[in-house]
Amino acid sequence: MAQPSGSWRGSYMREDDIARLVCLRRIPQEVITRVPGEENEPAPEPGERVVFGAHFDRGLGLPASHFFRRFLDFFGLQPHHLPANACVLLSCYVAFMEGYAGLWPDVEFWSRLFYLKSQMTEGRLRICGAASIYPRAGSPFPKIPTVDSVKNWQMSFFYVKNANPAFDWINLPEFDPAPPTSRLNWGHNAKSADPDAEVNLLWDFLGECVAGGRLSAEDLLCTYVERRVLPLQGVARRVNSITKANLPDDWNWGLPPYDRSSPPELLFSRQGVEDGDLAQKIWTPDHVDPADQAGDDDLPEVPDQGGQGEHNPPPSPEQREEEEPATSTTGPIPAVPLRTRPPAASATSAPQKKKRAAGGSTAKLESRAKKQRQLGPKKVPETAG
Repeated sequence: MAQPSGSWRGSYMREDDIARLVCLRRIPQEVITRVPGEENEPAPEPGERVVFGAHFDRGLGLPASHFFRRFLDFFGLQPHHLPANACVLLSCYVAFMEGYAGLWPDVEFWSRLFYLKSQMTEGRLRICGAASIYPRAGSPFPKIPTVDSVKNWQMSFFYVKNANPAFDWINLPEFDPAPPTSRLNWGHNAKSADPDAEVNLLWDFLGECVAGGRLSAEDLLCTYVERRVLPLQGVARRVNSITKANLPDDWNWGLPPYDRSSPPELLFSRQGVEDGDLAQKIWTPDHVDPADQAGDDDLPEVPDQGGQGEHNPPPSPEQREEEEPATSTTGPIPAVPLRTRPPAASATSAPQKKKRAAGGSTAKLESRAKKQRQLGPKKVPETAG
């Protein structure tokens, strides 16, 4: 008998899956992890929180950022109430707020752009993935392209716990298996009649960025991939304060984000409160971590133990779910995982930085990158003497 959509189905996570997340600094050393046993539904021990590998692959890191925790608390959600690709949508929102607007992200402007819609199964809220993110009508936020579906993402759960209870390196709510029946604040919309309200100024600013095909979904994804940050992880500096880049030299921007050398314009009153005078700020050098010298694909490979990889296992006959087709332009925004594809070759306006160059279709670029990862780094012949 097929299980209902959004139900618990056990976990496929192994020690090597979690070790990869620790190696990639999604999980700090101050956090103890535990692999689930044979339980079908999470059964955390005292002090443990339930997390998902699929979320970590799409922008989440521990400790969770203030914005992500605020988002969960404001809408009465648990991590398992958000489908995996919701983390990508939230990460792109963070990338815009930090990298382009120069502000810490908040729930207010998010609620102006998006809303939560209930996902039902047999007339009841789903246990897992009960809240999907939808764009509001007329939202200028770029549509994030789809490159894969994330079925059975809830099967990537495992447990985390602070090594020292006096210090919280997790910042997630205590596990509650119930669906979000109260739908707390799900109807909230921060729209304001005051034209000078920050949400309205941000709305206009976003529209100007997107106008003419300048700011694209790929730009938002590239913003946090280039800066090598996890948008939903608690950090001391914003995306626009980090200058280190690790993307190929031929990467092409539509509208590049701000950074230290080119700080954002002071367009919003909150900027001065949060940062002070950026022109007078003395920046400390970026910490160079040896792990930042190579991409994720250069990390030691773990032996293939028959896992499904990328936290997307193929469903068994009892677990198959039908894809929900998009029926309107205001349906759920499809999203991509953290390892994003290069942007499309066509665009306009590349201010102050690199111009877009014709490098073939997106499919060709993806194929080339995949082949390079499989081949590994090129070997350089030794020279005599």
